[in-house]
Amino acid sequence: MPSILAMALLTTALTAAPALAPTAAASVSRADYRAVDLGTLGGDSSYATAMNDRGDVVGRAQGADGIYRGFLWRHGRMIDLGAFSPTDVNDRGQVVGVRDDGPGAYVWHRGIFRPLGEPFTWPVAINDRGQVVGHTDTGPVLWTNGRARPLPLGQVSDINERGQVAGGVYVPDGFHAALWHRGRVTDLGAGPFNRSNTYALNDHGWAIGWQFSAEQVERGILWRHGRALDVGTLGGSFTRLRAINNRGEILASSQATDGSERPALWRRGVLHDLSLAGVSTEGEVVDIDDRGRIAASIRPVWGVSRAVVYHPR
Repeated sequence: MPSILAMALLTTALTAAPALAPTAAASVSRADYRAVDLGTLGGDSSYATAMNDRGDVVGRAQGADGIYRGFLWRHGRMIDLGAFSPTDVNDRGQVVGVRDDGPGAYVWHRGIFRPLGEPFTWPVAINDRGQVVGHTDTGPVLWTNGRARPLPLGQVSDINERGQVAGGVYVPDGFHAALWHRGRVTDLGAGPFNRSNTYALNDHGWAIGWQFSAEQVERGILWRHGRALDVGTLGGSFTRLRAINNRGEILASSQATDGSERPALWRRGVLHDLSLAGVSTEGEVVDIDDRGRIAASIRPVWGVSRAVVYHPR
């Protein structure tokens, strides 16, 4: 009987999309991707939430009892984190998330859970310095060395190794993408309808997010060097950005000319259709590391989800 991953790859091949309009690249520069199924904790399903630049992946997986638990996948092995919902992992293997059995946020490292001092509603991201950004009942917070610092932002989405925080700020009659660094907030602006927000940023301070088009659909935006760049679509009307690495590659999902939503990669000014390179359209892409590996959650059969990593060949 074929494995779940084999069925997923067969499904991808059978549902390969037709050629796209000239506005989208026909393929990525690499030939294709090799998928690695991360497995489960004994049950049927798993899903990924984040990946670091060492290829470690965190997420949730079912045990044999059907209950989901947190996991850290590294060196080909899935580590059971118990009643934990991970949201991010840094290159030191520190995992930030929330416990299923009580309030507050925690950092897991080498088998030990350390509570963050501030009662987080939801931690969002952790950098290699161990700094965490997240949301509390009173607003966004930056946690550093045991101290919580309120941030003058309406929302936060990411933190890089320089301590820059991506998020957004409320403005009169709207909401704008913004960056915070060393006490200063930089408003990144917005397009039509006075609304935009960030999703992530890299160590160069390049932020990704969205703003509405004139037709009120979501467009993927890259903010760099003080300018906002629309990354385009695969021929349809919208693009949703997911992650950006330090090479400036942006992981996304985008609408094609036939109306379907497909995984995509923006590189050097061109948005590529990853479904033509072996990435499944059944599921969602989650994160990308500096080597171009992609963490994703796919749906190989109805009712089942599997965390996978796509390795560029």
